[in-house]
Amino acid sequence: MATILLVEDDKDIRDLVKLRLELADHEVSIAENGEIGVEKALQDTPDIVIMDMYMPVLDGHAATRALREQGYTGLIVALTASAMVADTNRAISSGCDAVIIKPISEDFEDQVAKHFEVFAKKS
Repeated sequence: MATILLVEDDKDIRDLVKLRLELADHEVSIAENGEIGVEKALQDTPDIVIMDMYMPVLDGHAATRALREQGYTGLIVALTASAMVADTNRAISSGCDAVIIKPISEDFEDQVAKHFEVFAKKS
């Protein structure tokens, strides 16, 4: 079980992802935009931040850079609707450790667990 901060502006996606992760025995908190996400991640230091890349107020790229600049060393997984290689590379260069493409698939929870396992081995 991991503590997860889900940063996602779309309420329907937020509710679905939160439910699925909780059913997989994770503790999930949410933030509606990148600005709130940065505050919560620095305050609560979750094991994993799942970060939507395109949001109002502060997008996921800027929020991820801000987290890394402020010393957050936990796993950040980009959640994006763009499967284009350039967008995946941009998420990684912003400071994300991994990328999951929306719409989320039936093995979403396994993808999160795998990224966490790989990240934990590196740490």
